[in-house]
Amino acid sequence: MSMKKELKVVGKSVERTDARPKVTGKARYAADLVAPGMLYGKLLRSPFAHAKIVSIDTSKAKALPGVLGVITGRDFPGVPFGTRPDTRDTLPMPITKVHHFGEGVAAVAAVDEDTAEEALDLIKVEYEELPVVLTAEDALKPDAPLVNEFMKSNICYTSDFLFGDVEKGFKEADYVREETFSSQRVTVGFVEPHACLAEVDNSGRILLQGSKQSPYITWRHMCRALDIPLSDMRIVNPFVGGAFSGKHDPMDVDFAAVKLAQVTGRPVKIVLNYDEVLAAYRQRNAMNATIRLGLKKDGRISALYAENILEGGPISGIGPFNIYYFGAFLNIPYKIPAIEYHGKLVYGNRAPCGTVRGQEIVLAQFCLDSILHMAGEDLGIDPVDIRRINAVTDNWTCANGIKCDVSGLPECIDKMAAKIGWKESRVNKSVGRGIGFSCASHPSGPRLGGHFGSAVVIKLMEEGKVIVTHGGTEIGQGANTVFCQMAAEELGIPYEDVMQGASDSDTTIFDSGMFGDRCTYWDGNATIAAARDLKKQLAEIIAPELKAMPEEIEFADYRVFVRDNPERGMDFQRAVRRAYYEKGAPLYGRGYWAATDIDLVDWKTGKGNLAHGLDFIATGIELEVDRQTGKVSLLRCVHGDDAGQPINPAMLEGQVNGGSAHMTGHCLWEESLYDEKGRALNYTWRDYKQPTAVDVPEYFVEHVHTYDPYGPFGAKGAGEASSCSTLAAIANGIYDAVGVRIKDLPITPEKILATLNERKRDEQGGSTGFASGGADEAQ
Repeated sequence: MSMKKELKVVGKSVERTDARPKVTGKARYAADLVAPGMLYGKLLRSPFAHAKIVSIDTSKAKALPGVLGVITGRDFPGVPFGTRPDTRDTLPMPITKVHHFGEGVAAVAAVDEDTAEEALDLIKVEYEELPVVLTAEDALKPDAPLVNEFMKSNICYTSDFLFGDVEKGFKEADYVREETFSSQRVTVGFVEPHACLAEVDNSGRILLQGSKQSPYITWRHMCRALDIPLSDMRIVNPFVGGAFSGKHDPMDVDFAAVKLAQVTGRPVKIVLNYDEVLAAYRQRNAMNATIRLGLKKDGRISALYAENILEGGPISGIGPFNIYYFGAFLNIPYKIPAIEYHGKLVYGNRAPCGTVRGQEIVLAQFCLDSILHMAGEDLGIDPVDIRRINAVTDNWTCANGIKCDVSGLPECIDKMAAKIGWKESRVNKSVGRGIGFSCASHPSGPRLGGHFGSAVVIKLMEEGKVIVTHGGTEIGQGANTVFCQMAAEELGIPYEDVMQGASDSDTTIFDSGMFGDRCTYWDGNATIAAARDLKKQLAEIIAPELKAMPEEIEFADYRVFVRDNPERGMDFQRAVRRAYYEKGAPLYGRGYWAATDIDLVDWKTGKGNLAHGLDFIATGIELEVDRQTGKVSLLRCVHGDDAGQPINPAMLEGQVNGGSAHMTGHCLWEESLYDEKGRALNYTWRDYKQPTAVDVPEYFVEHVHTYDPYGPFGAKGAGEASSCSTLAAIANGIYDAVGVRIKDLPITPEKILATLNERKRDEQGGSTGFASGGADEAQ
């Protein structure tokens, strides 16, 4: 098939409509890995949420036949690690006390899993229970026990912003409304549990193969906590069975496997069961927020004031960024000239929190789009119109300094509203049915530090095929596929001639991680740079034969030719053989990309432009509420999406719809529950309810094509903006359906029924019974 038939060219971009996902050999996940002489590891977990470790007796476990190693926190150097120098508060395993239910306190390595499990029963731990901090309110009490021993208080981090004249904005407002919102703890939701295989060679160098979303982050943190140089550890990433930002950090499972491999001299594999994941690993922060919004009569926002407290478990993790991010993205996707924000991250004795798809923009947008909807109703402005009035447009600079180069949001709103049938739905509104809206924006990879960047190496093989090796991670988002598409487009060769190399810290230049919609944007730009570097090298070899200057050489349709005289050229494979067989010159293209022209934002004060490539989305969700049971059925969801120029439309739609489906559970069903002593209650799939295919709506994506000046082929990031817009769209839809406004997530049938019944009692002078009625109750 010719290149022209394979590729649909759109401006400087390229949409591949039939690109098959790229894999490297047979798909192998961490749980499938084996090594000669491999041992099996297991972790012993704390039954308490907060307790002093008085003693750990491992003697009987060590004496059990088949057990080759037993470790505790005291076998590590005791060096804490963390996202920032001022929040290094995490140890590989606890030494003096446990901080949450299910925290690993010891680990064993044995010849088989049954022996390892038996050894855990032989370890005796003496605890002294300590008072438990469960909520943000608990954490902030004057007499609250200290959760983290590396910190002086339970306030982990604060962010305080003031941009524009907020006082003036509220004085000039014709309407002011203040509301409080809260959100629960939820798990991340990936299917593959944490798993890894660790080996140590004769020189003492560590090889870790694990289910890691961002190997570079894991690598740096682990080397610090193990007190070893970066060169003493190698990380090779197998296939990752989903992550949704829950696999960035090094976990106790990773540290335990490495330490046991060092102690035993044998490879050690540890694979968690999912009960362990649900009980003791990363979750989304619990939130309590207050939002005050001022508007003019015509619907324009004049000022915003917000306070927010996030409870994040016993470690800071990425929490300092989360508390900043919440405030930063209250500035967008709407034009807000003045904003004041005060945020606190506090410690608690529930499972550690970290990054989850969409970060805390998800929670910020739930608050902002809910109160905007309420304000619009009070002002008599249509919910679509009020979003269009305030939508960010091209070349807009937010009050906090975030710059929007290109925004398709106004068109996204229009296309979404038309597709969902908003105007038609108002003509003959069905009882119990409603449509809710929300908009959102998400950056294409924030710059969080000076070392943030992406790099790619492209190896040119003798037969004319190439291998693309990048430092990112394929976690199901299609990274390998789109990078191979970009390389093929830039080199002018068939997509089928591009192969994906393995992710290996020894051979792949660093990558800051797969998060924040940065994959396509950052690594894509690095891929294009590597392809251009390769072309430059090959052009310098071929140009003399074609009697041209190297800069005149073009690559397209599997040919290398002179720009103004295409007949003077040769096929790509012949050019490659010239390099290999006549010049002895194997060629490697190298490329890197870092957004060094944007700001390293101070998370405490929030001023600056943290990213290029703002992705925009407008979401409409049609749903039905059963007045007798309170059950919410999601019927249709339409996303108007501006992700720049789509590179792979099918994968893009999968990301947009998947991000939205993920958050339906957060909105309606999911909640990690704890008892009064901080013990997890629902840590099995039987008890922790996540949405399945039958629970999510029918999805439609209306693409709005823009061209981002910094993105690869004009593309932006995608996949997380829809996570940010879904919560408020559902909440607003429930209100449109039955007139119930729930501001405390999740929006369960019990909460809907309680509100309906309370209103019914008020209307009927105190009578009881299930709520029922017609469309007149819906507004």
